[in-house]
Amino acid sequence: MNIEPPHYFAAGSVAALGISALASLPAVAGLIGRARKDKRGDDIYEDEDGKATPESAARFSNRLPKIAVLLWAAFGLALQIAYSVVWGARFPGHTENLWNWLAVAAWGLNFLQALAIVVFHDPVRAYNQGIYLAVSSLALLSLHLFNFTSGGWDRADLTPFLLCGLTILGAGGLMMASITLPRRPDVFFQGQLVDRIRTDNIFRRLTFGWASNLMSTAAEKGDLEMKDLPYLDSRLRAENASLTWEANKNRFSLPVFLLRTYGWRTFAQCMIAIVNACVSYLPWWITLRLLEVLEKRAAGEPTTNAVWLLLVWLALSKLAGAILESMLFWALSYELQIPMRSQLSTIIYEKSLRRKNIAAISKKREEQNGTATPEGGADKKPKDDDKDASQKSRQAVINLVGVDADRVAMLNMVAYMVPVIILRLTISIRFLVFLLGWIPLVLGFSSVLLTMPVNFIFSKLLFTADQKLMTIRDEKLELVNEALQGIRQIKFSALESQWEKRILGLREKELRAVWEVFRTGVGFEACWTSAPILLAVTSLGTYAWRNGSITPSVAFTSIGILSTIDFAVSSMPMLIRFGIDCWVSVKRIQKYLEGPELSRISKEGSNISFDGASLAWPVDDDATEETERFVLRDVSLSFPPGQLSVISGNTGSGKSLLLAAILGEADLLSGSAYVPRPQPLDERQDSNANAGNWILPSNMAYVGQIPWIENATLRDNILFGLPYDKERYEQTLAACALNKDLESLSDGDQTELGINGVNLSGGQKWRVTVARAVYSRAGILVMDDIFSAVDANVGRQLLDGCLLGSLCEGRTRILVTHHLGLVEKHAKFLVELADGGVSYAGLTSELEEEGILERIKSHQAQEPAANGKANGVTNGEAQKTAAETRKFVEDEAREKGSVKGRVYAAYIQDSGGWLVWGFLAVLYLSNETFQLLRSWVVRLWTGEAATAANITSHAASSWHVSQSYHAQQALVPLPTPLEETKHSVEFWLMLYAGAAFVGIFFGIIKVYFTFVASYRASRYMFKKILSVVLRAPLRWTDTVPVGRILNRFTSDFDSIDNELARELSGFITIVLQALGICAASIFVSPLILPFAAVCLGWVAWLAAIYLKAARPMKRLESTAKSPVFELFGSSLAGLTTIRAFDRTTPYCQTMHTRIDNRGRCSLNLNLFSRWIGWNMGVVGIVFTITVAVFVLLKAQRDAALAGFVLTFAMQFSTTVLWTVRSYASLELEMNAVERVLEYSEIETENFSGEKPPAAWPTDGRLEVHDLVVGYARDLPPVLKGLNFHVNPSKRVGVVGRTGAGKSSLTLALFRFLEPRSGSIYVDGLDVSKIPLSDLRSRLAIIPQDPVLFSGTVRSNLDPFEDHTDDELRDALRRVHLVSEAESSATPQPTTGTNTPAPEDASTSDTATVTNPRNTNIFRDLDSPISEGGHNLSQGQRQLLCLARAIVSRPKIMVLDEATSAVDMATDALIQRSIREEFRGSTLLVIAHRLSTIADFDRILVLSDGEVVEFATPKELWDLGEKGVFRSMCQESGEAEKLKSIIVGDA
Repeated sequence: MNIEPPHYFAAGSVAALGISALASLPAVAGLIGRARKDKRGDDIYEDEDGKATPESAARFSNRLPKIAVLLWAAFGLALQIAYSVVWGARFPGHTENLWNWLAVAAWGLNFLQALAIVVFHDPVRAYNQGIYLAVSSLALLSLHLFNFTSGGWDRADLTPFLLCGLTILGAGGLMMASITLPRRPDVFFQGQLVDRIRTDNIFRRLTFGWASNLMSTAAEKGDLEMKDLPYLDSRLRAENASLTWEANKNRFSLPVFLLRTYGWRTFAQCMIAIVNACVSYLPWWITLRLLEVLEKRAAGEPTTNAVWLLLVWLALSKLAGAILESMLFWALSYELQIPMRSQLSTIIYEKSLRRKNIAAISKKREEQNGTATPEGGADKKPKDDDKDASQKSRQAVINLVGVDADRVAMLNMVAYMVPVIILRLTISIRFLVFLLGWIPLVLGFSSVLLTMPVNFIFSKLLFTADQKLMTIRDEKLELVNEALQGIRQIKFSALESQWEKRILGLREKELRAVWEVFRTGVGFEACWTSAPILLAVTSLGTYAWRNGSITPSVAFTSIGILSTIDFAVSSMPMLIRFGIDCWVSVKRIQKYLEGPELSRISKEGSNISFDGASLAWPVDDDATEETERFVLRDVSLSFPPGQLSVISGNTGSGKSLLLAAILGEADLLSGSAYVPRPQPLDERQDSNANAGNWILPSNMAYVGQIPWIENATLRDNILFGLPYDKERYEQTLAACALNKDLESLSDGDQTELGINGVNLSGGQKWRVTVARAVYSRAGILVMDDIFSAVDANVGRQLLDGCLLGSLCEGRTRILVTHHLGLVEKHAKFLVELADGGVSYAGLTSELEEEGILERIKSHQAQEPAANGKANGVTNGEAQKTAAETRKFVEDEAREKGSVKGRVYAAYIQDSGGWLVWGFLAVLYLSNETFQLLRSWVVRLWTGEAATAANITSHAASSWHVSQSYHAQQALVPLPTPLEETKHSVEFWLMLYAGAAFVGIFFGIIKVYFTFVASYRASRYMFKKILSVVLRAPLRWTDTVPVGRILNRFTSDFDSIDNELARELSGFITIVLQALGICAASIFVSPLILPFAAVCLGWVAWLAAIYLKAARPMKRLESTAKSPVFELFGSSLAGLTTIRAFDRTTPYCQTMHTRIDNRGRCSLNLNLFSRWIGWNMGVVGIVFTITVAVFVLLKAQRDAALAGFVLTFAMQFSTTVLWTVRSYASLELEMNAVERVLEYSEIETENFSGEKPPAAWPTDGRLEVHDLVVGYARDLPPVLKGLNFHVNPSKRVGVVGRTGAGKSSLTLALFRFLEPRSGSIYVDGLDVSKIPLSDLRSRLAIIPQDPVLFSGTVRSNLDPFEDHTDDELRDALRRVHLVSEAESSATPQPTTGTNTPAPEDASTSDTATVTNPRNTNIFRDLDSPISEGGHNLSQGQRQLLCLARAIVSRPKIMVLDEATSAVDMATDALIQRSIREEFRGSTLLVIAHRLSTIADFDRILVLSDGEVVEFATPKELWDLGEKGVFRSMCQESGEAEKLKSIIVGDA
C-alpha cells in the first residue's frame, strides 16, 4: 500500500479545519447568547415578508432535520476518529496522522455546529447555521473524496478503505441533512401566502422544489388565477421599491440610483456567471481525459480505477453546472429584472400623480400631416421640444411603463454576458494557441477582421432602423388609442373606413420599418455567421499546411473552441444594441422624472382669496411668454367661508382656470393666492369618522367640467375610499336625485359602472360626481357647472336639496355656472369673468344695490333657470332592468389548456397556406442536411471519428441558442469505414468551406422566407382585427377597456411581428437537430436507443407538467399587464379629481398591488422555466453517466466510437431541453395570435343593405312606426311601440324625464339598436335595409360629450379636406367662435395651449377691463388641437363640433345637449344660427333648456319608452295642468318666460 499522502491532503486538511472553524463562530456566539437573545418556539413568527398564522406555525416543524443533522455529525465524527486511530496503529509516526487528526478537529467543530442547530429555537438562526454546516461538510467531503480516490489501497487490509468510504458517506449525509432545514413557517401578507423562496430549505431552493405546489394546482385545475399565486416577498414589492426611491431621489439621478441599488447585485450575478463559465469547461475536459484512457487501453495499457473517478467528477461537474446555471438565471429575474421593472413602473406612476397636468399637443404628427402651425407662429419650437411634447400625451407616459421600464430591466438579463464573453474569449484564444499555434490563429483572426467593417455598417444600419421602427410604433399607438377613445364619434359619423385607411397607412409604414430591420438583420446575421467559418477554414488550413496534416483531436477540439468564439463574437452586437436601447430608455424616464411637479402656489389663509394674481394653465417651460398663454390677470377677490359663491362668464372666459387655481392646478405668474391648509390624509383617520367630526373645514372636493367615473360600483364611486355611513349615504342619494336612478339600475348602487361611466346618462354621471363631493368630508366644495346636463326639476332639486340642503350647510361652495337665474338669490358672493380678467366681483347684495347684478344677468341672456336634458341615457344602459348582469366590464377572457390547433391553422393560412410551409420544410431539411454534411466532411478528413468540446452557452434566448447549434453540429461525426485519405488539404478545406457556406445560405434563406410568411400573416391579421374592432357593436366597445384592445394592437402584434418568426425558426431547427442526433446514433449502436427512449419518456413527463403550468401562467401574465395600464390611464384622466380629494396615496397603493400582481406572474413563470431547466439537467446527467459507463464496460469500444457516443450523450440533454423550451416559447408566442384571433372573431354590425340614391335624403321626412327596441335579447324593451312622424325641414324638440328613452330613440335612428319590431323610415326608405355607412354618413349628430381628435382646427372641421378655408371660417363665425372681423382678418399665429375667450357683443356694456386681450385660438385654422381637445374648454369643444355639422349640412340632424356647456348669451346666438343655417334640415333636439325648444314646430314628450305627447308647443300648453310638457314648464322655474314664447308666438 502506498502510504505517501498526496501533497494536497495536508493543504486540504488545514483548509477544511479553517472553514469549519469559521463556520462554527456563529454557533459559538449563538450558544453563548441563546438564553437572552433567542426567540422562543411558542412565538408567532413574523418578519419583513409577513406574519405566520397559528395554523402555519403549528404545521411548521424542523425537529426531524435537526435530529438527522445531529446523528450524521456524530456518525461522521466517530468514523473519522476510528479512521485516524486505525491509520495511526497501522503507520505510527507517519506525517499523515497529523492531517487525520486535523480532520477529526474539523469534524468536532461540525458536531458543535450540529449541536447549536438542535439548541436554537429560532428557525432562521438554525437555517443559517445549517448553511454554514453544509459548507464545512462540503469541504470535508471534497477532502475525503480526493483521499479515497488517490489509489494505493491495500486489498489485504480493507479496514481503512471502508472507514474512509463511510466517512465520505457521513460527510455527504451531514451536508444533505444540513440543507433540509426549513427556514421559517409559511408567512402571510394581507391574508395571502407569501412566496416560499425564503421559507423552504436550501435543497428545495436549489432544485426549485417550491414550484411543485403551484404546478400541482395548475395540473388539477387546468388553469391558474391570481389568487392561486403566492404574494411577493418584501424584496420585490413595489411599495418598498417606492420607499427606496423616495429616500434617494433628491441625492442621485436615476442612472446613479439604479447603479447604486442594483450594482452589487449585478456584480454578484456576474461572479456566478464567471464561475459557471469556468465550470462549463469541466465536462469536456473530463471527456477528453476519458478518451485518453480509452486510447491507452486500445494501445494495450491497463485501465486503472481512476477512470471511474473521472465518471464521478463528470457527474459532479455537470451537477454543479446545472445548479450554477439555474441559480444564475433565477437570480437575474428575482434580484434584478422584476424588482427593477416594478421600481421604475412605480416611480413613473407616482411622478405622474405629482406632475403638472398639462394638455400636450403632438406637433410632430401635425408636421407629418402637413398641418403644423405656420412658421413664425407661437408654436414654433426646436425639434427636441416636439419629443418633449409627445411625452406629455397620456399614452406616451404609459409607454414609459410599458416599454422603457421593461427595456431597462431586461438589460440586466444579458449584462452578465459581458464578463463571461471576455473570459470565454480569453480562455478560447489561449486554448487555440496551445492547439494551433500563433501563426494560424493570427491569420484566422485577420480574415475575420476583413468582415468587421461590413459588420459595423450592418450594426449601424440595424440600430438606425430599429430607432425608426420605435418612433413609428409610438405614432401608431397614439393613433390607434385616439381612434378607440373616439370610437363613438367615428361610428356616429360612419368614419370607420376613413380611420381604417389612416391607421392602415401608418401600419404599412410600420411594416416597412419592420422589413427594413429584418433585412438589415439578415445581412448582419450572414456577416457574423460567415466570420467563424472563415476563422475555422483559415486557421485549420494554415495549421494543416504548416504541419502537412491535421489530427482528429486538433480538428474537432479546435472547431469546438471556435464555436465558443462564434457565440461570443455574435453576442457582442446584441449586447451593444441592448445597452444603447437601455440608455435611451433611462434618459427618457429621467427626462420625465425631471419634469415640473405641482407645487403649492398659494399661501395658507383662513379663506380662499386672490390678491392681484395672474393665473395661467400650467406649462412645462417656465420661460414660456405670457403672450403665448391664456392668462387671467389682476385677479383680486375673496370667497366668503361657509357660503355659496358663484362664478359666471362667457364661454372660454377662464372660469375653469380660476377653479384650477383654487385647487392649485394652475400657474401663479404674479400676485398672491390664499387657501386654507388641508388636513393630510394620514391625520384624518377616515376610518374613525362619524357625524360629529365628519366635515374637515379646510379639505376640498371637486366636481370637474367632464365627469370622471371609475370602473367600480356606483356606491364605490360615491364613497371614494371613505367608510360607509348609511344615514349620510342615503341623504346624499336623495339630495342628488339618484334614488329614482337606482331603481332603474339592475343592481342598484352595487351596479358596476363602465369606464368613464359609459352605462350612465350624462346627467347621471354629473350627479354621481356631485354625490361623491357631497358625501366627502371636505369643507370646501369646488364645482364646475353641475346644472348643464340635468333637466330643470332635477337642477332645482340639486340646488334645494344639495347645495342649499343640510349636507352642504356651513361648507364653502364655489360654483361655476351659466345658470345665474337659478342660483343668484341664494349666492352670497358673485364673480363674473370677461376679457381675461375679473369683470365684477362682490357680495350679491352689494352688486344688486349698485345695479350691477342686473347687468351681469343681462350678459347671461336673462335666463332665470338652469334647464337641461332630462337625463336620457347616453347609451341606454341605465334603463335596463334587473336582468342585467352584475358585471358591466367583464374580466379579460383567457383560454385554457394548450393552444388550439385552429390557432396554428389560422396562422398558417394567413401566412400563405400549406404550400408555403411545405416549401419552408424543404428549406429547413436542406439546412440541417448541410449541417450534418459538415460533420461528415470533418470525419472523412481526419480519417477517424472524434469529439470536441461544445462549450456553447445557452444563456441567450432560444433564437441565439438555435443558431449556436449550427456550430455544435460540427462536433457530431458520422461513422464511416476508416481509410487513409488520398486528397490534399486544399480539397478538404474547400469541401468543408463549401458545405459550411451552403449551409449558411440555406439557413439565411429559411429565416428569410419564414419572416416573409410571418410578415404576410401579421399584415393580414392586423387588417382583420382593425376592421372588426372599428365595426364592433357599440356595447362591445363600451364594455371592453381600451387598455385591453391596445394590448392586442401593441404587445401582441409586437410578438407577431418580431418574436413569432424567430420562435418558429428556432423550434423547427432544434427539432430537426434532435432528430439528426438520434438518426446518427442508430448507425453507431442501437443499444443506445433504449436508454434514449427511457430518458425521452422522462423528458415527456416533465415537459407535460411544465406546459400545464407555464401555459396558464403566461396567459395570466398577459392579462396582468392590462390592469396596470388601465389604472394608469384612468388616473391620468381623473388626475385633478384625485389630487383635489387628496387620494393620491390610496391610488399609489392600488397601483402597487397591480404592479405586484404582474411581478407575481413574471416571477412564477420564470420559476417554472428554472424548474424544467434543472430537471432536464438531471436527465442529461443520468443519461451521460449511463452512456459513459456503457462505453467503459465494453472493452471492444475504441476511443473514436466512445468519443462520438459521449458527444451525443452530452448534446442529448441540451437538445431535448431546448426542444421543450422552444416548444413552450412557441406556444407562449402563439398566445398572441390566439388573443388577436379572439378579437378578430367578435360579432360586428351588419353593414349590408340596399344602397340608397346618391342624393338621399332629399327632404328629411322622418316616420316611426310601432318601434320596439331593447338593449339585449334577455332584457325588456326600452322603446315600446313608438309612433310619430316629422315632416321635412321641421324642428322637433324631444323631452322627457330620466329613463324616458330619448337617447334610445337616437341610437335606434342611427341603428346602434336594432328594432325588435316596427320600423323607421327616412324619406320613405326603411333605415334597417340601408347600409350602415350610408345611413350614418347621411345623418348627423352632435353629442353632449364632444369628441375632437388631435390635429388642428381645420382637420377637425374638415378631416378629409372637402371644403375651402372660407367655408370653414364661416362655420366658426356662425357658432360665434370668431367674430365677423376675425373670420375675415388675416390669420395670426396662435398657440394650442391656451383657452381664449371669444369676443362677444353681449359684454360690451361691462366694466372696462384694462387687461391685455388673449389670442383667439380659432382665428387660425392651423391652431393645434390636443388629444381629445383638452386644450379647449368644454363649451368650445361643443361649439367646434357644431361648426363641423354646419360644414357638412345634413338633411337630418340630432342635437343631444349640443350647447349644454356654453353660456346663455352664446347659446341664444347659436340657436338663432341653427334656425338660419338649417332651414332646409329636419332637426331633432334633445332639450337641455326648455326655452331652446319652446318655439319649435313640434314637441315630442317621451315617458317610459312611450310617446305621451306630440304636438306643437301651443297645443301642449293648452292641455293645462294635466299635460306633461306643461307640468315640466311649470317646474322649470321659468314658466312665465316659456309661456310668453309659446303663447306669444301662437
